[in-house]
Amino acid sequence: MSPRAYLSVRPLDFGYDLDQPSGVEWMKGALRRAAAEDDTIDADRAARYYDVVARRSSIESRRSAIDDYLHDDWDRMRLHAPGARGDGAPAAWHHATLDRRMELFAETAEAVARDAFAADDAPPDVAMQVSCTGYDSPSAVQRALAERGWVDEVRVLSVGHMGCYAALPAVATAADVVAAQASRKPGGNARAVLVDVEFCTLHHYPATTDPEQVVQQCLFADGAVRIDVTAGPYGASFALLDHAEALVPDTLGEMTWRPASDGFRMTLSRAVPDHIRKNVAGVVERFLARHGLAIADVDVWAIHPGGPRVIESTAQALGVDDAVKATHSHAVLRERGNMSSTTLPHIWDRIARDESVPAGALVCSVAFGPGLTVVTNLMRKEG
Repeated sequence: MSPRAYLSVRPLDFGYDLDQPSGVEWMKGALRRAAAEDDTIDADRAARYYDVVARRSSIESRRSAIDDYLHDDWDRMRLHAPGARGDGAPAAWHHATLDRRMELFAETAEAVARDAFAADDAPPDVAMQVSCTGYDSPSAVQRALAERGWVDEVRVLSVGHMGCYAALPAVATAADVVAAQASRKPGGNARAVLVDVEFCTLHHYPATTDPEQVVQQCLFADGAVRIDVTAGPYGASFALLDHAEALVPDTLGEMTWRPASDGFRMTLSRAVPDHIRKNVAGVVERFLARHGLAIADVDVWAIHPGGPRVIESTAQALGVDDAVKATHSHAVLRERGNMSSTTLPHIWDRIARDESVPAGALVCSVAFGPGLTVVTNLMRKEG
């Protein structure tokens, strides 16, 4: 089958590393601090739940855009410090405003985007910012291009609020755009640069006792990647062969991600793994069948690690051994946590660098997001 485009991935460095036990202890300590100021907070019960979730998460370390979770000096917290609400009234240290969260998002995203383009000696044809954890306009990518004097030469797009699967439709859209651009250019090549930034830790709520929020604060982390998508194969790591999306029937309320007055709020039903088990195999089988392929023909699976149960549920539904064929998903979850839409590109990067995965290997990606939406793509590893 003819590739739709070619792509390469480069993780972008930023922020602070935090080992999982220390991060969970920080959350428990902050929760007890909040409970000392508000006797309606049942800190002991929530702290026990933190221990249970952290033990089952299989995560060893995560990254955050801020250093708050590395210390307990409350006078120098960047997010978790006393602030002011929109009406000027004081806000509790553990109840950061949406304004402050977005200030930190914009600041970090701009630094990451600037780094993403730092070594380029020419502008891309297309640039795209991908994120569901923050809003700022002009975007960080637009600001970085402006610094380079490239704003009049680059078509700029944004992909927002699609959740953990966003990198897949972003890559597919970039593939379509570079194919169209290449058809109009001498030499027949075009290039898109995607800067995918997710800062999930900016949406933590230290005083929460809500079980869903506790789970999120044990699993989610921050990540950033650059993805180059080209019409030609010039040094690319993968050939993108195809892409598909499906909305699972009767699941619109099972996973949501909405802006609230004080930040973004996720709802995540406990039934999500069951919905995955019941539906993902059918979606993937129909997708592969378009190319005369079956699940057994896939050499490597890049399964979005929403958590260990998500990897296991997906692999079970597909009838594959996740410990063998989805080992890179487990490794990224262990080393980096769930970085929302930047997680799959980190898995692709590991596969690209894994010499035991030969050129020509078929890689199938599967991710999930609000809807419940199932998204998949098929790639071939290049030499």
